[in-house]
Amino acid sequence: MQAKFIFSLILAVLVAIFAIQNSAAVPVNFIVYHLEISQALIILISAIIGAIIAFSLGLMKQFNMNKAIKEKDKQIRNLEMSVAKLEIENGELHTKKAMSLDSETPNLDTSKGLDDI
Repeated sequence: MQAKFIFSLILAVLVAIFAIQNSAAVPVNFIVYHLEISQALIILISAIIGAIIAFSLGLMKQFNMNKAIKEKDKQIRNLEMSVAKLEIENGELHTKKAMSLDSETPNLDTSKGLDDI
């Protein structure tokens, strides 16, 4: 992050130096507007507009990423709830199976002695 800031700062200084060295007045025609303006001002305005556009695109990308993260978090919560429900069901099934196995085992009558047989 800090390297990007330093790079941006160096680039801004270079653009400013270039604009100052090219400060002659030039004619500008835009749609129906015709005027003469400093070339340095045109360069600086263009750089500022470019920075605003890049910043806006970055914000849109960040917004979309945050939206995707929230959707994924919601999916994770739903899946975790499903896993918890399945674990509860699994425990209940194991309990029922253990109970049914206990009831199926033959009940040996130990009250009779060997003499009674």
